[in-house]
Amino acid sequence: MDQYACIIQEGQAADQRIDALETGLKRLASEFFGDDPAEVGIRWTRQARGWAWTAGEPSTSSIVVRSVPVGWDDGEREKFLRAVCDLWVDTTGCSINEIVATAYDGPLPL
Repeated sequence: MDQYACIIQEGQAADQRIDALETGLKRLASEFFGDDPAEVGIRWTRQARGWAWTAGEPSTSSIVVRSVPVGWDDGEREKFLRAVCDLWVDTTGCSINEIVATAYDGPLPL
């Protein structure tokens, strides 16, 4: 079962740094959820150039969704989401406005 689903834009910074992002997401899974990094599943979806737009321009944004326990503490949720955004900004050089992070209660839908 995947714990993360990530949507990135083909050819953008996140697409070029998948290995580093995957390592960072697995580290966060270990820190926040006690997951074994070797067991963490990440589903990567690349949007083809021109398929996603923001404000009339080709999108440079990424979306990260993480499955979390139902009713997970809001304070921990906020710390985790902030850590995901920090990882993305530090790894890709994107602005904070180019990353959307979500903590989804329960298993990720197919």
